[in-house]
Amino acid sequence: MIDSHVHLIWESFETDLNDVFIRASEAGVQAFIHSCVHTDDLPKMIELKKSYTNVFIAGGVHPCDGLKWTEKCQKDILKFKDEIIAIGESGLDYYHKDCPIDHQKSVFKKQCQLAKQLKLPLIVHCRDAFEDTLQILREEQPGGGVMHCYTGDAEYSAKFWELGFYTSFSGCLTFKSAHSLREEAKKIPIERTLIETDCPFLAPQKQRGKRNEPAFLKEVCHTLSLIHELDFQLVDEITTQNSIKLFRLPLI
Repeated sequence: MIDSHVHLIWESFETDLNDVFIRASEAGVQAFIHSCVHTDDLPKMIELKKSYTNVFIAGGVHPCDGLKWTEKCQKDILKFKDEIIAIGESGLDYYHKDCPIDHQKSVFKKQCQLAKQLKLPLIVHCRDAFEDTLQILREEQPGGGVMHCYTGDAEYSAKFWELGFYTSFSGCLTFKSAHSLREEAKKIPIERTLIETDCPFLAPQKQRGKRNEPAFLKEVCHTLSLIHELDFQLVDEITTQNSIKLFRLPLI
């Protein structure tokens, strides 16, 4: 398995990070895509990669941090372009009110343009903003990426596929209340699907109330295998190869 979206430099991992990696390995997680909420975090993420070479990092600014976007953010991404394998996470978030919508759109467009310029996949955060996200991606044509922690329907997912985007499911897929999400996930081809934890957030159902970590990715993969009525190992193999293809990972 590849955990296609993690945040391992967060404070909640400071005391037991090495154990987190050991548990992940024991659970069958072979690699990690470390997303970025602000480019100020890139040096710390690069240091993490030096210690754990199966961590691959992205550079970008989260929509909730859009007000913190400056010219330096773009310069940071260009400075570390040889270290990153994706742009993000970027996107639109209309649920939280941390950043005005117009400003979010402007910052998102700039990161779409960077992804296109650097020929890197784009990691997209989209919450309560599917139509505007789709419109910007159609306008900017960044070249593909992943709709991370997907909670939309299959109809929208298909529109994102047309633009070269995969659909990634997190622990949300396992929640007792997520019946409609599982119904939509059943309609989405496994060949266009990635899996993630988005740790330390969104621990799957069996781990609710705990800090999420990559070892729990197994539950997401298991739930997806039940939804598609496929063998766990096959879902593991397909989603792993999807991540390798999208992020052009030099491993496995």
